Amino acid sequence: MEDQNTSPEPRLPISNPVPLNTYPRIRRRKPNMSKIKLTQIHEKSPEPEYKAGHEIVLYDKSGESREPRSRKRKKDAFSVFYDSTETKSPAMELAEVIRANLEAAYPSFAKTLVRSNVTVGFWMHLPMRFCKMHLPKNDTTVFLENESGEEYILNYIAERTALSGGWKAFCAANNLLEGDVLVFHLVKPSRFKVYIVKGNGSSQTDEPAEKDVEGGKKAKHLELLPAGHMEDNNQENGLIVADNNEGYAVNQSENESEDRASETLGVIKLSGSTVDFDNVEGIDNFSILLNGFAIDSELSEHHRIKYYELCRSQNSFLHSNLLNSINHKLAAEIIIGTVDVSEGIRSSKLSSSHADYGVWDKTLKGFELFGMKVGFLRERLNRLMSLALESEEAMESECREVKLEQTRVDSEMKNLELRLLKLKDTRERLDDEIEALKENAEKHELMFQEAVNAPW
Repeated sequence: MEDQNTSPEPRLPISNPVPLNTYPRIRRRKPNMSKIKLTQIHEKSPEPEYKAGHEIVLYDKSGESREPRSRKRKKDAFSVFYDSTETKSPAMELAEVIRANLEAAYPSFAKTLVRSNVTVGFWMHLPMRFCKMHLPKNDTTVFLENESGEEYILNYIAERTALSGGWKAFCAANNLLEGDVLVFHLVKPSRFKVYIVKGNGSSQTDEPAEKDVEGGKKAKHLELLPAGHMEDNNQENGLIVADNNEGYAVNQSENESEDRASETLGVIKLSGSTVDFDNVEGIDNFSILLNGFAIDSELSEHHRIKYYELCRSQNSFLHSNLLNSINHKLAAEIIIGTVDVSEGIRSSKLSSSHADYGVWDKTLKGFELFGMKVGFLRERLNRLMSLALESEEAMESECREVKLEQTRVDSEMKNLELRLLKLKDTRERLDDEIEALKENAEKHELMFQEAVNAPW
Protein backbone atom coordinates (compact mmCIF):
# COMPACT_ATOMS: atom_id res chain seq x y z
CA MET A 1 0.00 0.00 0.00
CA GLU A 2 1.46 3.29 -1.13
CA ASP A 3 2.08 5.98 1.33
CA GLN A 4 -0.55 8.69 1.13
CA ASN A 5 1.84 11.39 2.42
CA THR A 6 4.49 10.82 -0.20
CA SER A 7 4.79 14.00 -2.20
CA PRO A 8 5.29 13.73 -5.94
CA GLU A 9 8.84 14.24 -7.27
CA PRO A 10 9.35 17.80 -8.52
CA ARG A 11 9.93 18.18 -12.21
CA LEU A 12 11.86 20.94 -13.91
CA PRO A 13 10.10 22.63 -16.71
CA ILE A 14 11.53 21.65 -20.07
CA SER A 15 11.68 24.41 -22.57
CA ASN A 16 12.80 23.94 -26.13
CA PRO A 17 13.85 20.31 -25.87
CA VAL A 18 16.98 19.46 -27.89
CA PRO A 19 16.42 16.80 -30.51
CA LEU A 20 18.45 13.67 -30.12
CA ASN A 21 19.95 13.75 -33.58
CA THR A 22 21.27 17.33 -33.49
CA TYR A 23 24.83 18.65 -32.84
CA PRO A 24 25.97 21.90 -31.26
CA ARG A 25 26.45 24.65 -33.73
CA ILE A 26 30.04 25.78 -34.43
CA ARG A 27 30.64 29.45 -34.87
CA ARG A 28 32.97 30.05 -37.72
CA ARG A 29 35.06 33.14 -38.14
CA LYS A 30 34.67 35.02 -41.31
CA PRO A 31 37.74 34.65 -43.53
CA ASN A 32 38.33 38.41 -43.84
CA MET A 33 38.15 39.10 -40.12
CA SER A 34 41.19 39.03 -37.83
CA LYS A 35 41.47 39.41 -34.10
CA ILE A 36 43.25 42.61 -33.08
CA LYS A 37 44.66 43.22 -29.59
CA LEU A 38 44.92 46.71 -28.23
CA THR A 39 47.29 46.78 -25.30
CA GLN A 40 46.19 50.13 -23.99
CA ILE A 41 43.55 52.58 -25.20
CA HIS A 42 42.60 55.56 -23.09
CA GLU A 43 39.02 56.55 -22.76
CA LYS A 44 39.55 59.85 -24.53
CA SER A 45 41.91 58.42 -27.17
CA PRO A 46 40.73 58.63 -30.74
CA GLU A 47 39.74 55.53 -32.61
CA PRO A 48 42.73 53.49 -33.77
CA GLU A 49 43.60 53.90 -37.41
CA TYR A 50 43.79 50.61 -39.30
CA LYS A 51 46.10 50.37 -42.30
CA ALA A 52 46.99 47.72 -44.79
CA GLY A 53 48.18 44.50 -43.20
CA HIS A 54 46.25 45.31 -39.95
CA GLU A 55 48.96 47.73 -38.78
CA ILE A 56 47.86 49.55 -35.65
CA VAL A 57 48.74 53.21 -35.27
CA LEU A 58 48.36 54.53 -31.70
CA TYR A 59 48.27 58.18 -30.74
CA ASP A 60 49.66 59.91 -27.70
CA LYS A 61 47.99 62.75 -25.86
CA SER A 62 49.22 65.29 -28.38
CA GLY A 63 47.49 63.45 -31.18
CA GLU A 64 50.72 62.41 -32.94
CA SER A 65 51.17 58.86 -34.05
CA ARG A 66 53.80 56.78 -32.29
CA GLU A 67 55.29 53.34 -32.58
CA PRO A 68 54.07 50.68 -30.09
CA ARG A 69 56.23 50.54 -27.01
CA SER A 70 56.78 46.80 -27.11
CA ARG A 71 58.17 46.91 -30.64
CA LYS A 72 60.45 49.86 -29.85
CA ARG A 73 61.62 48.27 -26.63
CA LYS A 74 62.40 45.00 -28.40
CA LYS A 75 64.22 46.82 -31.16
CA ASP A 76 66.35 48.75 -28.65
CA ALA A 77 67.20 45.57 -26.79
CA PHE A 78 68.38 43.82 -29.92
CA SER A 79 70.38 46.85 -31.03
CA VAL A 80 72.16 46.95 -27.66
CA PHE A 81 72.99 43.29 -27.14
CA TYR A 82 73.22 41.99 -30.69
CA ASP A 83 75.14 44.53 -32.71
CA SER A 84 75.98 43.40 -36.22
CA THR A 85 79.53 42.09 -36.47
CA GLU A 86 79.13 39.75 -39.43
CA THR A 87 81.38 41.71 -41.79
CA LYS A 88 85.05 41.13 -41.12
CA SER A 89 86.61 44.41 -40.01
CA PRO A 90 90.23 45.46 -40.60
CA ALA A 91 90.80 45.03 -36.88
CA MET A 92 89.67 41.40 -37.12
CA GLU A 93 91.99 40.86 -40.08
CA LEU A 94 94.89 42.20 -38.01
CA ALA A 95 93.82 40.00 -35.10
CA GLU A 96 93.89 36.95 -37.36
CA VAL A 97 97.41 37.86 -38.42
CA ILE A 98 98.41 38.09 -34.75
CA ARG A 99 96.88 34.66 -34.11
CA ALA A 100 98.77 33.22 -37.08
CA ASN A 101 102.05 34.38 -35.52
CA LEU A 102 101.30 33.05 -32.02
CA GLU A 103 102.73 29.80 -30.76
CA ALA A 104 100.44 27.10 -32.12
CA ALA A 105 100.99 24.83 -29.13
CA TYR A 106 98.68 27.02 -27.05
CA PRO A 107 95.06 27.60 -28.16
CA SER A 108 93.75 31.06 -28.98
CA PHE A 109 90.70 32.86 -30.33
CA ALA A 110 89.72 36.38 -31.41
CA LYS A 111 86.65 38.25 -30.16
CA THR A 112 85.13 41.49 -31.44
CA LEU A 113 83.73 43.67 -28.65
CA VAL A 114 80.11 44.74 -28.94
CA ARG A 115 78.23 47.36 -27.00
CA SER A 116 77.07 44.96 -24.31
CA ASN A 117 80.70 44.06 -23.54
CA VAL A 118 81.96 47.58 -22.84
CA THR A 119 79.02 49.87 -22.00
CA VAL A 120 75.80 48.38 -20.65
CA GLY A 121 76.31 44.76 -19.62
CA PHE A 122 80.02 44.37 -18.97
CA TRP A 123 79.56 40.67 -19.56
CA MET A 124 82.06 38.91 -21.83
CA HIS A 125 80.88 35.68 -23.45
CA LEU A 126 83.64 33.36 -24.63
CA PRO A 127 83.30 30.79 -27.45
CA MET A 128 81.50 27.79 -26.00
CA ARG A 129 83.55 25.23 -27.90
CA PHE A 130 86.81 26.80 -26.70
CA CYS A 131 85.59 26.83 -23.09
CA LYS A 132 84.43 23.22 -23.20
CA MET A 133 87.79 22.07 -24.55
CA HIS A 134 90.28 24.20 -22.59
CA LEU A 135 88.64 25.76 -19.49
CA PRO A 136 87.42 24.18 -16.22
CA LYS A 137 83.86 22.89 -16.04
CA ASN A 138 83.13 24.76 -12.81
CA ASP A 139 83.32 28.41 -11.79
CA THR A 140 86.86 29.58 -11.24
CA THR A 141 89.22 32.54 -11.41
CA VAL A 142 91.12 33.40 -14.57
CA PHE A 143 94.00 35.79 -15.13
CA LEU A 144 94.27 38.20 -18.06
CA GLU A 145 97.64 39.72 -18.92
CA ASN A 146 97.75 42.60 -21.38
CA GLU A 147 100.61 43.50 -23.70
CA SER A 148 102.22 45.68 -21.03
CA GLY A 149 102.48 42.75 -18.61
CA GLU A 150 99.70 43.98 -16.28
CA GLU A 151 97.57 41.19 -14.79
CA TYR A 152 93.87 41.27 -13.97
CA ILE A 153 91.85 38.76 -11.97
CA LEU A 154 88.38 37.91 -13.31
CA ASN A 155 85.59 35.54 -12.41
CA TYR A 156 84.75 32.85 -14.96
CA ILE A 157 81.17 31.50 -14.97
CA ALA A 158 81.38 28.00 -16.44
CA GLU A 159 77.63 27.56 -16.97
CA ARG A 160 77.45 30.75 -19.02
CA THR A 161 80.98 30.41 -20.50
CA ALA A 162 81.51 34.08 -19.71
CA LEU A 163 83.69 36.48 -17.75
CA SER A 164 81.84 38.64 -15.22
CA GLY A 165 83.47 40.02 -12.09
CA GLY A 166 86.53 42.10 -12.94
CA TRP A 167 85.69 42.47 -16.64
CA LYS A 168 84.49 46.05 -16.22
CA ALA A 169 87.75 47.03 -14.54
CA PHE A 170 89.71 45.35 -17.33
CA CYS A 171 87.76 47.32 -19.95
CA ALA A 172 88.30 50.60 -18.14
CA ALA A 173 92.01 50.02 -17.52
CA ASN A 174 92.68 49.16 -21.16
CA ASN A 175 90.31 51.77 -22.63
CA LEU A 176 88.33 49.15 -24.56
CA LEU A 177 85.66 50.36 -26.96
CA GLU A 178 83.01 48.87 -29.17
CA GLY A 179 84.61 47.44 -32.31
CA ASP A 180 87.96 46.62 -30.70
CA VAL A 181 89.20 43.07 -31.20
CA LEU A 182 90.83 41.02 -28.45
CA VAL A 183 93.07 38.03 -29.13
CA PHE A 184 92.98 35.60 -26.17
CA HIS A 185 96.03 33.31 -25.99
CA LEU A 186 95.78 30.58 -23.34
CA VAL A 187 99.45 30.39 -22.32
CA LYS A 188 98.78 28.52 -19.05
CA PRO A 189 95.74 26.89 -17.45
CA SER A 190 93.24 29.68 -16.64
CA ARG A 191 95.75 32.33 -17.73
CA PHE A 192 95.34 34.35 -20.95
CA LYS A 193 97.71 36.66 -22.75
CA VAL A 194 95.46 39.31 -24.33
CA TYR A 195 96.44 41.30 -27.42
CA ILE A 196 94.33 44.40 -28.12
CA VAL A 197 93.66 45.62 -31.66
CA LYS A 198 91.86 48.96 -31.78
CA GLY A 199 88.91 48.87 -34.11
CA ASN A 200 88.08 52.54 -34.81
CA GLY A 201 90.57 54.99 -36.22
CA SER A 202 93.63 53.03 -35.22
CA SER A 203 95.70 54.86 -37.84
CA GLN A 204 95.19 58.23 -36.12
CA THR A 205 97.71 59.00 -33.43
CA ASP A 206 95.55 61.63 -31.80
CA GLU A 207 92.51 59.39 -31.27
CA PRO A 208 92.97 59.01 -27.47
CA ALA A 209 93.47 62.74 -27.07
CA GLU A 210 90.17 63.39 -28.82
CA LYS A 211 88.47 60.92 -26.50
CA ASP A 212 89.89 62.66 -23.44
CA VAL A 213 88.67 66.03 -24.70
CA GLU A 214 85.20 64.64 -25.31
CA GLY A 215 85.14 63.11 -21.84
CA GLY A 216 86.10 66.39 -20.18
CA LYS A 217 89.54 65.11 -19.14
CA LYS A 218 92.92 66.73 -19.65
CA ALA A 219 94.51 65.48 -22.85
CA LYS A 220 98.15 64.56 -22.46
CA HIS A 221 100.50 63.91 -25.38
CA LEU A 222 103.92 62.36 -25.43
CA GLU A 223 106.50 64.69 -26.90
CA LEU A 224 108.77 62.64 -29.18
CA LEU A 225 112.42 63.54 -28.65
CA PRO A 226 114.90 63.48 -31.55
CA ALA A 227 117.45 60.68 -31.60
CA GLY A 228 120.39 62.99 -30.76
CA HIS A 229 118.65 64.46 -27.78
CA MET A 230 117.70 61.04 -26.57
CA GLU A 231 121.29 59.84 -26.73
CA ASP A 232 122.42 62.87 -24.72
CA ASN A 233 119.86 62.13 -22.03
CA ASN A 234 120.20 58.37 -22.10
CA GLN A 235 121.27 58.28 -18.45
CA GLU A 236 118.08 59.96 -17.36
CA ASN A 237 115.88 57.38 -19.14
CA GLY A 238 112.93 59.74 -19.13
CA LEU A 239 110.29 61.31 -21.30
CA ILE A 240 108.68 64.74 -21.16
CA VAL A 241 104.92 64.67 -20.79
CA ALA A 242 103.37 68.04 -21.62
CA ASP A 243 99.94 69.04 -20.34
CA ASN A 244 98.10 71.08 -22.97
CA ASN A 245 96.05 72.95 -20.41
CA GLU A 246 98.71 73.86 -17.86
CA GLY A 247 101.90 73.62 -19.92
CA TYR A 248 104.22 72.00 -17.37
CA ALA A 249 106.63 69.10 -17.82
CA VAL A 250 107.12 66.06 -15.60
CA ASN A 251 110.25 63.89 -15.63
CA GLN A 252 109.44 60.19 -15.26
CA SER A 253 111.38 56.97 -15.13
CA GLU A 254 111.46 54.66 -18.15
CA ASN A 255 108.94 52.13 -16.87
CA GLU A 256 106.52 54.76 -15.56
CA SER A 257 106.65 56.75 -18.78
CA GLU A 258 106.09 53.66 -20.88
CA ASP A 259 103.08 52.66 -18.79
CA ARG A 260 101.72 56.22 -18.94
CA ALA A 261 102.21 56.22 -22.69
CA SER A 262 100.29 52.98 -23.10
CA GLU A 263 97.53 54.15 -20.78
CA THR A 264 97.20 57.67 -22.22
CA LEU A 265 97.64 57.03 -25.94
CA GLY A 266 96.67 53.38 -26.00
CA VAL A 267 98.54 52.68 -29.24
CA ILE A 268 101.54 54.66 -30.51
CA LYS A 269 102.97 54.84 -34.01
CA LEU A 270 106.56 53.69 -34.35
CA SER A 271 108.91 56.62 -34.55
CA GLY A 272 111.42 55.24 -37.04
CA SER A 273 110.24 57.91 -39.46
CA THR A 274 111.33 60.67 -37.05
CA VAL A 275 114.96 59.99 -37.99
CA ASP A 276 116.07 60.30 -41.61
CA PHE A 277 117.86 57.13 -42.63
CA ASP A 278 120.34 59.21 -44.65
CA ASN A 279 121.79 60.32 -41.31
CA VAL A 280 122.55 56.72 -40.34
CA GLU A 281 126.21 56.24 -41.23
CA GLY A 282 126.57 52.64 -40.15
CA ILE A 283 125.51 49.87 -37.82
CA ASP A 284 127.08 51.65 -34.86
CA ASN A 285 124.58 54.53 -34.88
CA PHE A 286 121.67 52.45 -36.19
CA SER A 287 118.85 52.33 -33.64
CA ILE A 288 115.35 50.87 -33.90
CA LEU A 289 113.08 53.38 -32.20
CA LEU A 290 109.55 52.97 -30.91
CA ASN A 291 108.16 56.33 -29.81
CA GLY A 292 111.61 57.41 -28.71
CA PHE A 293 112.39 54.09 -27.01
CA ALA A 294 115.13 51.93 -28.52
CA ILE A 295 113.92 48.34 -28.88
CA ASP A 296 117.25 46.97 -30.12
CA SER A 297 117.50 44.86 -26.97
CA GLU A 298 114.45 42.87 -28.10
CA LEU A 299 116.50 41.61 -31.08
CA SER A 300 119.59 39.45 -31.20
CA GLU A 301 122.74 40.96 -32.67
CA HIS A 302 122.35 38.79 -35.75
CA HIS A 303 118.79 39.97 -36.41
CA ARG A 304 119.76 43.57 -35.72
CA ILE A 305 122.60 43.47 -38.28
CA LYS A 306 120.46 41.74 -40.91
CA TYR A 307 117.65 44.22 -40.35
CA TYR A 308 120.10 47.09 -40.77
CA GLU A 309 121.20 45.60 -44.09
CA LEU A 310 117.58 45.39 -45.25
CA CYS A 311 116.93 49.01 -44.23
CA ARG A 312 120.15 50.10 -45.92
CA SER A 313 119.14 48.37 -49.15
CA GLN A 314 115.92 50.43 -49.20
CA ASN A 315 117.49 53.53 -47.60
CA SER A 316 114.62 53.79 -45.11
CA PHE A 317 113.33 52.33 -41.86
CA LEU A 318 111.09 49.43 -42.85
CA HIS A 319 109.02 49.83 -39.67
CA SER A 320 108.33 53.56 -40.10
CA ASN A 321 104.73 53.03 -41.29
CA LEU A 322 103.65 50.48 -38.69
CA LEU A 323 100.16 51.01 -37.28
CA ASN A 324 99.80 52.67 -33.93
CA SER A 325 98.21 49.50 -32.56
CA ILE A 326 101.63 47.84 -32.47
CA ASN A 327 103.51 47.65 -29.18
CA HIS A 328 107.27 47.21 -28.93
CA LYS A 329 107.14 43.45 -28.39
CA LEU A 330 104.97 42.77 -31.41
CA ALA A 331 107.06 45.20 -33.48
CA ALA A 332 110.20 43.26 -32.56
CA GLU A 333 108.51 40.01 -33.56
CA ILE A 334 107.55 41.52 -36.92
CA ILE A 335 111.13 42.70 -37.51
CA ILE A 336 112.52 39.28 -36.58
CA GLY A 337 109.99 37.58 -38.85
CA THR A 338 110.95 39.90 -41.72
CA VAL A 339 114.63 39.06 -41.28
CA ASP A 340 113.89 35.33 -41.12
CA VAL A 341 111.86 35.46 -44.34
CA SER A 342 114.59 37.45 -46.10
CA GLU A 343 117.17 34.85 -45.08
CA GLY A 344 114.86 32.11 -46.28
CA ILE A 345 114.58 33.86 -49.64
CA ARG A 346 118.37 34.20 -49.83
CA SER A 347 118.90 30.50 -49.12
CA SER A 348 116.15 29.25 -51.44
CA LYS A 349 117.01 27.01 -54.38
CA LEU A 350 115.27 26.04 -57.57
CA SER A 351 114.26 22.80 -55.89
CA SER A 352 112.73 24.60 -52.88
CA SER A 353 109.17 23.68 -52.01
CA HIS A 354 106.37 25.88 -53.29
CA ALA A 355 104.74 25.49 -49.87
CA ASP A 356 107.62 27.45 -48.34
CA TYR A 357 107.07 30.25 -50.85
CA GLY A 358 103.38 30.30 -49.95
CA VAL A 359 104.09 30.52 -46.20
CA TRP A 360 106.61 33.32 -46.69
CA ASP A 361 104.26 35.31 -48.91
CA LYS A 362 101.41 34.90 -46.43
CA THR A 363 103.66 36.06 -43.58
CA LEU A 364 104.87 39.12 -45.50
CA LYS A 365 101.30 39.95 -46.50
CA GLY A 366 100.33 39.93 -42.83
CA PHE A 367 103.24 42.23 -41.99
CA GLU A 368 102.09 44.59 -44.76
CA LEU A 369 98.68 44.81 -43.09
CA PHE A 370 100.48 46.07 -40.00
CA GLY A 371 102.28 48.68 -42.12
CA MET A 372 105.68 47.03 -42.49
CA LYS A 373 107.42 48.03 -45.72
CA VAL A 374 108.15 44.57 -47.11
CA GLY A 375 106.90 45.14 -50.64
CA PHE A 376 110.38 44.66 -52.11
CA LEU A 377 110.64 41.26 -50.40
CA ARG A 378 107.27 40.22 -51.78
CA GLU A 379 108.33 41.34 -55.26
CA ARG A 380 111.53 39.29 -55.01
CA LEU A 381 109.57 36.34 -53.68
CA ASN A 382 107.01 36.58 -56.49
CA ARG A 383 109.87 36.79 -59.01
CA LEU A 384 111.46 33.65 -57.60
CA MET A 385 108.11 31.88 -57.58
CA SER A 386 107.57 32.89 -61.21
CA LEU A 387 111.03 31.70 -62.25
CA ALA A 388 110.60 28.46 -60.36
CA LEU A 389 107.23 27.93 -62.00
CA GLU A 390 108.60 28.68 -65.47
CA SER A 391 111.54 26.37 -64.88
CA GLU A 392 109.23 23.67 -63.62
CA GLU A 393 106.94 24.05 -66.63
CA ALA A 394 109.89 24.04 -69.04
CA MET A 395 111.35 21.04 -67.28
CA GLU A 396 108.05 19.24 -67.45
CA SER A 397 107.70 20.04 -71.16
CA GLU A 398 111.22 18.87 -71.98
CA CYS A 399 110.82 15.82 -69.82
CA ARG A 400 107.57 15.05 -71.59
CA GLU A 401 109.29 15.23 -74.99
CA VAL A 402 112.28 13.21 -73.83
CA LYS A 403 110.03 10.58 -72.33
CA LEU A 404 108.09 10.32 -75.58
CA GLU A 405 111.34 9.91 -77.53
CA GLN A 406 112.54 7.40 -75.00
CA THR A 407 109.34 5.44 -75.40
CA ARG A 408 109.73 5.49 -79.19
CA VAL A 409 113.34 4.27 -78.98
CA ASP A 410 112.38 1.54 -76.53
CA SER A 411 109.64 0.41 -78.86
CA GLU A 412 112.01 0.38 -81.82
CA MET A 413 114.57 -1.55 -79.79
CA LYS A 414 111.96 -4.15 -78.95
CA ASN A 415 111.06 -4.45 -82.63
CA LEU A 416 114.73 -4.83 -83.51
CA GLU A 417 115.16 -7.46 -80.83
CA LEU A 418 112.24 -9.43 -82.24
CA ARG A 419 113.66 -9.10 -85.74
CA LEU A 420 117.08 -10.19 -84.51
CA LEU A 421 115.56 -13.27 -82.93
CA LYS A 422 113.88 -14.11 -86.20
CA LEU A 423 117.15 -13.60 -88.09
CA LYS A 424 118.95 -15.85 -85.61
CA ASP A 425 116.38 -18.55 -86.17
CA THR A 426 116.78 -18.18 -89.91
CA ARG A 427 120.56 -18.37 -89.56
CA GLU A 428 120.33 -21.57 -87.57
CA ARG A 429 118.00 -23.08 -90.15
CA LEU A 430 120.37 -22.17 -92.94
CA ASP A 431 123.29 -23.67 -91.02
CA ASP A 432 121.37 -26.90 -90.67
CA GLU A 433 120.63 -26.95 -94.38
CA ILE A 434 124.31 -26.37 -95.20
CA GLU A 435 125.32 -29.30 -93.00
CA ALA A 436 122.74 -31.48 -94.70
CA LEU A 437 124.07 -30.48 -98.11
CA LYS A 438 127.63 -31.29 -97.04
CA GLU A 439 126.58 -34.75 -95.87
CA ASN A 440 124.70 -35.34 -99.11
CA ALA A 441 127.73 -34.22 -101.14
CA GLU A 442 129.99 -36.60 -99.24
CA LYS A 443 127.54 -39.44 -99.86
CA HIS A 444 127.51 -38.69 -103.56
CA GLU A 445 131.32 -38.57 -103.54
CA LEU A 446 131.46 -42.03 -101.98
CA MET A 447 128.98 -43.39 -104.44
CA PHE A 448 130.98 -41.89 -107.31
CA GLN A 449 134.22 -43.46 -106.07
CA GLU A 450 132.56 -46.81 -105.64
CA ALA A 451 131.36 -46.57 -109.22
CA VAL A 452 134.84 -45.64 -110.36
CA ASN A 453 136.54 -48.45 -108.51
CA ALA A 454 133.98 -51.09 -109.38
CA PRO A 455 135.39 -54.09 -111.31
CA TRP A 456 134.88 -54.20 -115.00
